[in-house]
Amino acid sequence: MNSSSDSISPGAGGFVPPNPGGMHPAATGAAGPTATQPRPGRWAASGTNPLVAAANPLLNLVPQIRSTVHHPNPAWLREHLVVEIRQFEARAQEAGVPSEAIIGARYCLCTALDEAAALTPWGGSVWSSHSLLVSFHNETWGGEKFFHLLERLSQQPRQHLDLLELLYFCLALGFEGRYRVLDNGHAQLDALRHQLALTIRSVRGEFEPALSPHWRDVVTRDVARRFVVPLWVCVALALLIGFGVFVGLRIALAGHSDRLFASIDALHVPKLQPAQAPPRPAPAPRIAKFLEPEIAAGLVSVRDDADRSVIVLRGDGLFKSGSTSVIDRYAPVLARVADALNKVPGNVRVTGYTDDTPVHTARFASNWDLSRERAEAVRGMIAARLDHPERLAAEGRGTLDPVAPNDSPANRALNRRVEITLLPAPGSAAVGASATQGAN
Repeated sequence: MNSSSDSISPGAGGFVPPNPGGMHPAATGAAGPTATQPRPGRWAASGTNPLVAAANPLLNLVPQIRSTVHHPNPAWLREHLVVEIRQFEARAQEAGVPSEAIIGARYCLCTALDEAAALTPWGGSVWSSHSLLVSFHNETWGGEKFFHLLERLSQQPRQHLDLLELLYFCLALGFEGRYRVLDNGHAQLDALRHQLALTIRSVRGEFEPALSPHWRDVVTRDVARRFVVPLWVCVALALLIGFGVFVGLRIALAGHSDRLFASIDALHVPKLQPAQAPPRPAPAPRIAKFLEPEIAAGLVSVRDDADRSVIVLRGDGLFKSGSTSVIDRYAPVLARVADALNKVPGNVRVTGYTDDTPVHTARFASNWDLSRERAEAVRGMIAARLDHPERLAAEGRGTLDPVAPNDSPANRALNRRVEITLLPAPGSAAVGASATQGAN
């Protein structure tokens, strides 16, 4: 433009009023589209000009249409613009804009949009015979009447200020009309636009040079917000503290529970002396005969008593340190144990034991927890192969019932174990004997 005082600037979501003689933005090309393409509808409720506010979505479309090289469906775009113009009229009426101003604004908007579309490679086919101006005002070209209307409104700028500002925006967004084909038309249009900016400023007055008249107040509130801790941070901190307290109390409780279990186990209830019964005959081997290969390999040990059979699996070979997952090489052993248990009816109890080394982790609060988890792991693998898995039960006893003093690494290894105890049903001895004979 010829004068830096004749300009509009893209504001936060829309345009600011003309700046004749105030700010000094960088010079732009004459009557060309703005460099920044506005996005429709972002400032429809802002500003002091209700007519421009209502027309904002259509004004934003002018540079977008002008810069579009290809459009797949110009007819659809035209119908869309018709709908947008109807919505503009409704918004302006709702804002209390006089009908005469709405009609004049609609004429100018149709003219500006028609010119923007007609100057594109794809616009000539549709807009040549079905322009917006034809649809709403039954006229084919408004490039002359636009400036006649501007001249008439400028004679009473105070009464028509809102409409004059709308016409200014159309010019600032690149509308040229009759000046496109005149000699020295760009210079004449620059002078006209500059004069219009001065007219508007003489009525509207100077504007606030800052982008926001209240920018200091906004910054002050933003600075204050920086010191406000968000609610989610408080909740997360409370949960973290609660979790830490929970873990600490659980570990402390685990230390007391180990001592409590030991105290309970140390209680001895006097046993009643039953009447002397004749000595029982030596029991036939129920399980040991069936697991002879595993016993010989040192994977298990079996004790067949008169009223029970006990299979002992050493924890060092069965689990990794601190783990409850059975090592793969023991899977066939547990399968053989399950097959042996299938031969003899009765309840089966899987009991886990540890040495006296304290265990306090997030997962295992005490040795009792570790021994119980290991017993459950063994029970699960046997139950998968057992005909009647409801026979199985699992328990953890931690450091109780040591088989050797915990005074050396070798003795501690003996205490880390899992015992599988079979309590045969009455009359199952013959079944067990025949099963072992069949295994031979």
